[in-house]
Amino acid sequence: MKPFSADAEIETENEEVEIKANADICQQLMDRYAASAAPQHRHLVATAAAMRSILTSESFPLTPSAYFAAAISSLESATLDSTEISALLTFLSLVVAVVHHKEISELKASEAVGVLVGLLERGGLGMASVRSVVKCLGVLLVGFCDLEDWNSVEFGFQTLLKFSVDKRPKVRRCAQDCLENAFKSFQSSKVIKAASKLILSLFKEYLPLATTLSTSRTVDGPKDETLMTSEQLEVLHVLNVVKLTVPYLSVKVSSKILSELSKLTSSEFSPITRHILKNIEAFYGRSTKVEVVITETENIVVSLASYVSLREKNPIDTIMSAVALLKIAMDKLYIGEIRSSWIKNVTIVCGSLVGLLTYEDSTASQATVVMKELISQFADKKTLLIDENLSFQDGSQESEEITAVKSTCAIFKSILGTYSGIPNEHILEVISLLFLKLGDISYIFMKGILLKLADLMTLAGDMSQKNYLQHCIGSAVIAMGPERILTLLPISFHADDFTCSNIWLIPILKNHVVEASLGCYMEHIVPLAKSFQRAYRKVKKSDIGKDFQAHAHGLWGLLPAFCRYPIDTCQNWEPLAKLLITLLKKDSFMHENIAVALQVLVNQNRNVLISKKNLNESNMDEVKSSISENGTVPPYSKKTASKNIKAFTSCSCWLASGSNKLIY
Repeated sequence: MKPFSADAEIETENEEVEIKANADICQQLMDRYAASAAPQHRHLVATAAAMRSILTSESFPLTPSAYFAAAISSLESATLDSTEISALLTFLSLVVAVVHHKEISELKASEAVGVLVGLLERGGLGMASVRSVVKCLGVLLVGFCDLEDWNSVEFGFQTLLKFSVDKRPKVRRCAQDCLENAFKSFQSSKVIKAASKLILSLFKEYLPLATTLSTSRTVDGPKDETLMTSEQLEVLHVLNVVKLTVPYLSVKVSSKILSELSKLTSSEFSPITRHILKNIEAFYGRSTKVEVVITETENIVVSLASYVSLREKNPIDTIMSAVALLKIAMDKLYIGEIRSSWIKNVTIVCGSLVGLLTYEDSTASQATVVMKELISQFADKKTLLIDENLSFQDGSQESEEITAVKSTCAIFKSILGTYSGIPNEHILEVISLLFLKLGDISYIFMKGILLKLADLMTLAGDMSQKNYLQHCIGSAVIAMGPERILTLLPISFHADDFTCSNIWLIPILKNHVVEASLGCYMEHIVPLAKSFQRAYRKVKKSDIGKDFQAHAHGLWGLLPAFCRYPIDTCQNWEPLAKLLITLLKKDSFMHENIAVALQVLVNQNRNVLISKKNLNESNMDEVKSSISENGTVPPYSKKTASKNIKAFTSCSCWLASGSNKLIY
């Protein structure tokens, strides 16, 4: 509301009337309503004419401030009937909105407030008249009273607060708007503290009833509100007043009210749940120091997490509101640098959210976003600083961060254990991020999860079911590295019965191996490929023989993947080059794989040397997170690339002699 605009609009029986400040108000109303037969219009025009007659007889100018003074004087008359008072109040609410700043003195404004409040206390006014009085009080309070002096604004402020919980919607909304506008205008700390105390007093007055309502069980808020008593509805109105004024309350009052709201946050839906959530949201959205909310945030997090956990018992819209608040609350703890408090609640929040990942897409997507943000903040290998040789079996040397990681991993292992089919993409997406953030130490905490994913892989049906699962296991490959993956999930061939295991892992390795070792390829993959080749020679005419040949080619074909930024290029390039020469001479099917591998090795090192920026290994984690999505890989440092190029040069003649089909 802008009380000093050049124009003003009022409502008479749902009709808006625009009044201009620079023209005679009486004439404007006559021009607008002279032909109307509506009683309220006739009374308004008659009142305006009477006010102009008074001013003209006294030789006063026909200005908004003069009309205001005449109207206030007339309202003080004891001979007016209800119709005349109603018309005068409508006229006054129109006039006061276009009076220019300082044209009403602080003393006259205070006197006018007294006259208007007296009318309210006398009673007998209709809804429209009460609303007009409230409008006038709001304008007088902000525009003309001394906002630095509590004595000047107290009377009007108290009256607005009283009508802010009025049972009549139009009166209540008008009073709440005026109350909020008044709070916005206060600059004096003394006035703010005094006004805040009145809000706290009103809140405490209804707190016992609010506590009772918070324990009442209901199915749907909007429907049940129609069954509430007028006193119970006033609780909702009070909560709405608190929500509107939260940004302006004093720190002390804010802390007290938030403390009580925390206690009102129950784990099951009640008639006031939506209002409580909106109030907490208002507190977290206010632009004050984080200390205002920190003290109660832990309790609020626990309550909200409990509410989210009881998914089937609570309306989904309130659950998602609680989810949003959980994220905000955790951010407050994180930004407030209360690490122990924040990390202690991470597992609680993740445990409450994980069930939502199984919901319909929009709900699951929102929960996924929150969980991924939390995991990105706490499941970071760089901050955990873990010795990979520790087992943590006995709980010794276990920090709060380690406990949180173990608990979070246990949550996902548990939810995977409940699935008979393939988990949806949301669950797998979050698990993928957990692998990537923990990096190679995921080998310590996520073995059980990986083994469960492997079990699920054998149950997967069509390709659409496998895609997300393959991507998730691929994230484990990026994080742990192929050697550890093959330790947990060995690709094997059993010569006695011609069976093999974990063959499904080959295409995943092909798409996700990065920063592995050339030694791993030569020591683990090559012997395995040769074993399948030998098996193929024994049964090559059968269908199983074709499978063995395909498996062998698939394993040999992992060469380009192991050439994505290998960590041991200098050490193992020479033995690999000798192997490649042998393959070039014997196996034509490997020509393409070798060509691609050599191109990858040379280009990735050459690009680092010619790049303008020396992008080093610090970029590794970021690129690992995206490799399975876009195929990019991390760059070496220029120093590493230079050494690798020298190693390639030393063996280039050998490779050139190996086959004229490859250009090196």
